[in-house]
Amino acid sequence: MKAVLARHGRRLSVPVGANFSTKRMATAASSMTYPRSVKIVEVGPRDGLQNEKMMVSTENKVKLIDLLSDSGLSAIEATSFVSPKWVPQMADNSDVLKNINRKVGVSYPVLTPNIKASSYRATSWRLWWNADFGECVQGFDSAVAAGAQEVAIFGSASEAFSQKNINCSIEESLERFRPVCEKANDLGIRVRGYVSCVLSCPYQGPVEPSAVAAVALKMHEMGCYEVSLGDTIGVGNPASTLAMLQATKQVVPVDRLAVHFHDTYGQALPNILIALQEGVAVVDSSVAGLGGCPYASGASGNVATEDVLYMLHGLGIHTGVDLQKVMAAGEFITSLLGRSSGSKVALAMAPKYTPKSACRHHYSDGSMGGSSSKSKQFSASNVSANGAGTSSARSQITSKDKAILDLKNARDRLKKYQSRLDIEANQLHDSAKRLLQAGKRDRAKLALKLKKYKEQQMQQADEHLIQVLGMLDTVEWETQQLQVFEGLKAGNSILNAIHKVNNVAWLPFLRRVQTQMELCVDGCLDTVP
Repeated sequence: MKAVLARHGRRLSVPVGANFSTKRMATAASSMTYPRSVKIVEVGPRDGLQNEKMMVSTENKVKLIDLLSDSGLSAIEATSFVSPKWVPQMADNSDVLKNINRKVGVSYPVLTPNIKASSYRATSWRLWWNADFGECVQGFDSAVAAGAQEVAIFGSASEAFSQKNINCSIEESLERFRPVCEKANDLGIRVRGYVSCVLSCPYQGPVEPSAVAAVALKMHEMGCYEVSLGDTIGVGNPASTLAMLQATKQVVPVDRLAVHFHDTYGQALPNILIALQEGVAVVDSSVAGLGGCPYASGASGNVATEDVLYMLHGLGIHTGVDLQKVMAAGEFITSLLGRSSGSKVALAMAPKYTPKSACRHHYSDGSMGGSSSKSKQFSASNVSANGAGTSSARSQITSKDKAILDLKNARDRLKKYQSRLDIEANQLHDSAKRLLQAGKRDRAKLALKLKKYKEQQMQQADEHLIQVLGMLDTVEWETQQLQVFEGLKAGNSILNAIHKVNNVAWLPFLRRVQTQMELCVDGCLDTVP
């Protein structure tokens, strides 16, 4: 028995000094076997960011991945090689993958579409085109060219979801994956499989465990070294999770399975606990609970990596990951996105790890020790007189600066997109020439049609670029006007304060100055859009 436990996991024991109720609960739990160690697959940089409306710059994506690499994580999903039309957040996939600081022992898998079909709507002519010439921009080949050493493919256990998400049946999607797996195997690149909607589907409702097992088996047989089972909309509970895992374990070895839970109903951690009890030792999670599926309405973020680590460490399970460093990465990305973390652990432990700069900002009203009573009183009077306005202005300027940065990033992405479209159009033109020379007129016509489509996309990109440049000019002008306005407003407030403390003889002069300043302020207000 000891040898069996040494190979497969550990049992909980009753701590010394525990009271009766604690002992009773621990005794009940002692029959549950957990893995000795669990591998965390961090999906935040890809699955976490793909559905974010606010565009994150390439530089910040790279920094997020590097922060996560430093935390001890051994697998970090870096990006996705899919069409920017559907997932614009991932348009800089190659740049991200080429610029991260790769650590020895850390894998950086990327999501790839199949080779045969485009990530645009799968019409028959597009299937034919890609079968002959390959995807021009996205997909497996692009991922390999960017340095990918591990790729991931995705399928669904729900027919309805498969049609809505990738516009084909489950069977057809699995057949499309086969060339990816074969080519990856030839190149020595590992392939990970994702099965979505393993518990329920937003379009058809509950999914049968047998359907999940069938898809997982096919992925395993195609060469996926690991198959991750995802509760895409987070409606699963421990009972449905148990049934699904027990069915899947019958056809796929448990050491080849991983779980991927969303926390829509707060059931992610209980479901992970069930998976651990069933022998699963690989868990997908997302820093700060980022994420959600862009094609699954109502799906909230992935289970937070911080929360999973806290639970696993509490169970005495080894992960090799530094919780504090993951929290720092979570704080970095959520501050960029302008919202609080989706991790309950991060929120609860935040005061313990608040950076000194944040503490200084928190006490910037002069209430920290070391200042005299008089200076505190003066600071308080300033706050009561104009503090609210100054704080608001500071917040607005920060927001506008952020908007300017986002618009500049959007401008740069559009320019890259235009350049890429131009290259594709030229490639299609050359292909049409070769096909005509070979006497393949029909295919040449198709190539020219595709070239025309690319040119239409270039025209749309031109229009978007003009809009972005116009918005950028407007925001920069507003920022300059706001800075002038706030400076005059602050000066006016100071004069009001001087009125209260200076000799009455000064009042006529000060009133004249104040009147002139108010006229100036009114003029500035008229110029602010």
